[in-house]
Amino acid sequence: MLRQLRPGDQVLAIATDRVARNPLDLLTILRAIQRKGAGLRLLDEPFIDTTSEMADLIMFVVGWAAHWQRRNILRCTAIGRKRAMERGVKFGRKPKLTAQQRQDIAPRFAAGDNIRQLVADYQVSESTLARVRRTESSTATS
Repeated sequence: MLRQLRPGDQVLAIATDRVARNPLDLLTILRAIQRKGAGLRLLDEPFIDTTSEMADLIMFVVGWAAHWQRRNILRCTAIGRKRAMERGVKFGRKPKLTAQQRQDIAPRFAAGDNIRQLVADYQVSESTLARVRRTESSTATS
């Protein structure tokens, strides 16, 4: 985007943290925009005027606030994740196959069952079955 800017263009951003995550990066981006003769408008901070002499100071303070807010969000999210894990919450996608189904598939592969039949029987993709085959064969050899 910065390479495409022309004099008189306006860069619009919904929020400060969409432009940069820390104040120094925000100032670097602001400088690049100004060098092109363009302006920056932040919809969450409508009072910011990048053409004023105070733009650098204001952008640094706003950037610092965005950085602080982002760090706070990450900290709170980490705390919430830790508490959820302590309560036994499992993260990620639910497995397509139960443990019993995974165990049932291994002997069928060994018996030479057609993968298309297994796909139809278990209603999963070939790649899911291939992962089961790899996992089961690696645990059998261990």
